[in-house]
Amino acid sequence: MIVKEHGRTLSHDEWNDFIEALLEAHHVVITTHQNSDGDGLGSQVALAAVLTTLGKQVSLVNPTEVPSNYLFFTERFRIDVFDDRSEESIQEIALADLVVLLDANLPERMGALWKHVLAGREMGFLKVICLDHHLEPEDFADLMICETYASSTGELVYDLVRAMEKHLGKQLLDEQVAEGLYTAIMTDTGSFRFPKTSPYVYSIAGELVRAGADPNGIYDRVYNSLNPRSLKLLGSALNEIRFLDEENISWLFISQDMLKRTQSKLFDTDIIIKYLLSVPSVKIAVLMVEMLDGRTKASFRSRGEIPVNEIAGMYGGGGHRNAAGCVLAYSPEKAIQVVLKDIQAFLHRTTL
Repeated sequence: MIVKEHGRTLSHDEWNDFIEALLEAHHVVITTHQNSDGDGLGSQVALAAVLTTLGKQVSLVNPTEVPSNYLFFTERFRIDVFDDRSEESIQEIALADLVVLLDANLPERMGALWKHVLAGREMGFLKVICLDHHLEPEDFADLMICETYASSTGELVYDLVRAMEKHLGKQLLDEQVAEGLYTAIMTDTGSFRFPKTSPYVYSIAGELVRAGADPNGIYDRVYNSLNPRSLKLLGSALNEIRFLDEENISWLFISQDMLKRTQSKLFDTDIIIKYLLSVPSVKIAVLMVEMLDGRTKASFRSRGEIPVNEIAGMYGGGGHRNAAGCVLAYSPEKAIQVVLKDIQAFLHRTTL
């Protein structure tokens, strides 16, 4: 069931079914999307802290590994990478009675994990609930709250925690929860500068700092913790940036050869896309990365009212108006040809 958009906040009654699902569960698996980010991971850790306080058995299981700049979260909670060849990984799902998906609204974003979650749901021992803020959700869960007006999933988890406090009559927002939620909101708002950073978001940030979140420390760990391989990749990549359409479009392709040469991993590419949009004339930026299986991962960014989620949607992806992505079942050569042609046509249509 998808709960329709309700505006800036949800009432306690609108949270009620979600809260009841969490309180009725005994063993909860919390997961997020492939190639996890600060919003997904911070929301995971915050919700895990709350449920642990309430005496629940909680496991954090993700489809892909934690990026190096978010490894500080693993000091708080163990975060496992799901391996569908591992009996231990499969058993972790089989023992759960509730799976919570955060920061994604499409089942395929769970990667190999989804097949086993779906099997448990179909057998009747596993319930699936989802909390997200992206556009165009798929109705696959037993309960889904997809609030697209929210700046981040972290904002929604904050509201959920406050609703749970009211429901239970006890305080749940502590330093550990605050650290996760501040990280989630900070990263998904571009350090509190993206369009959905409302006055309400700033008020949440203040409450999180009051509860113990350290803004300087969190920012430093997230953004000032590059490793040598990331810097080498960045140096190689910046030299390969190309422009089209009178510098209205910037694009970059990162090959497996470049990743191997710099000993980098897929998540090391995440810091690069912001440089593609740093030229004032650029309206759309696209970063394409060759994956190990031969497919191509594409990340899109835009300025103003240009909805790049529609471009990503052409290839089965999605996201936000100004930030979206997809994986194309194309070779790099074909992906570059097709995507650049489509972006040029899309830009001309949307800016006429």
